[in-house]
Amino acid sequence: MVSRGAGTHGQVRAATRSRTQEAACMLIAVAIGCRQPATTPPTMDTDAQSRPVVLSIEVAGDEEIAEGLRLLSGEWKARSGGEMRVASTSLETFLAADRLMADLVVFPSRLLGALVERGDLRPMRSSVLESEQLAIHDVYPAIRNGEMRYAGQAFALPLGSPPLLTCMDSRLAGAASDELPTTRTWQSLGALRSGAPYAAGVATPRRGRAGAIALIARALSYTEPPRRAEALFNADTFAPGITQPPFVRALREIAEESPATAAEPTGDFTAAANLVRTGKAAAALAWPSLMKGSDGAAQPASLAWAQLPAAGETYSRNQTRWEVASSPRNLVLLGVEGRLIGVTTETRNAVSAFTLAQWLATGDIAVQLSSRSRGTLWFRKSQAGAVAKWMSANGAPSSDELTSAAAAANEALNSDSVVLIPRLLGIDEYLDKLGSAVASAAPSEEAATAELAAAAQAWEAITDRLGRDRQARAYRRHLNLIELQGR
Repeated sequence: MVSRGAGTHGQVRAATRSRTQEAACMLIAVAIGCRQPATTPPTMDTDAQSRPVVLSIEVAGDEEIAEGLRLLSGEWKARSGGEMRVASTSLETFLAADRLMADLVVFPSRLLGALVERGDLRPMRSSVLESEQLAIHDVYPAIRNGEMRYAGQAFALPLGSPPLLTCMDSRLAGAASDELPTTRTWQSLGALRSGAPYAAGVATPRRGRAGAIALIARALSYTEPPRRAEALFNADTFAPGITQPPFVRALREIAEESPATAAEPTGDFTAAANLVRTGKAAAALAWPSLMKGSDGAAQPASLAWAQLPAAGETYSRNQTRWEVASSPRNLVLLGVEGRLIGVTTETRNAVSAFTLAQWLATGDIAVQLSSRSRGTLWFRKSQAGAVAKWMSANGAPSSDELTSAAAAANEALNSDSVVLIPRLLGIDEYLDKLGSAVASAAPSEEAATAELAAAAQAWEAITDRLGRDRQARAYRRHLNLIELQGR
């Protein structure tokens, strides 16, 4: 009994020790587990790893880009295993939405500031901008350092942006289109109608936003180069600058060269360029991708392309007088069109969204997608050999035309002195009001002055409605003078 009892007590003690050790091990395991990172559900910055990611892209105002994205959805699925769903919407619907619900958005570059100020876009990640795949230094400086940046930060990746250029009948440039002088002035272009078989000298849009852009391009050329970027608004008070002498002269000249009562009024840049292509005008403002699939005569004229005309005189604000431009500098104007792709703040799949944006903006995919649109142009130096893709649809342009278009666009996009259409809330409203002045102006200085004064009043009303302080801050951010703080 004693032996059995001793054995029983020993077994009990052993069992007790075993249970104690097990409990201790469990406590240690729990303690260690508490110190390990907990598994968390996907957040706005983390993609789910266990399922294919579905990314939505909203395209504003460019059905050609939207269709191109749909055609690429299969290739993206084969590459990533995920899905890409594309929706196309009008600019009006896009801007009227309280917030953007898609993962990514493709939009006209002039809307970048409005989307950032509304809090719709995430800044581009440094890992994307610095990646070898993106090859950011292959992107032209005018876009890399200008159009894709706002308030000192990159908020989108480029899909191409055309600088506004001059196109003209290549027969006026001599035997070879590259003989077109890049220092041709606005006055010399306006005189081309004299003694030539054209119904118009310079075909200039007189309606809508195109009319406003045509006026801005000429007026900024008449502005001293250091003041061009801030010519439309005062950077401190946000007062309109469109009543200044450069704008008055530009509007008077446009009204003289392209009367609003003309039998064939010019509606937009495509219509203006087609007048040159069909031999009805000597020159126009346009960009090469507009000519893709354009209407033509039986033997359409070959076009020569060049920078925007220089100004023989510029207005000195300090001296309050016109002065001869000793070294005329051609204006480089961006933001007339152009497409950017950005990642929204609403996405819960940011990692995949940034990867998709980078994929669409690089390599052959970028060429395939961008070249579908008339609102884009080649935007990388490595795309120089594919220029014809942006200009060809129903037949390729002549080699001379391709050469002059490439030279003019490359010169503009390689510039560091670029002026951007102000990227403001309500920018299209401002442009529409200015376009009304261009459409109505009679060919006299008094009429131009009165129309611009009325447009300036309309601009002030827009500013007061949207908030003067808010717009002034946004304008300084557009100029990259201040960072994005206290939105």
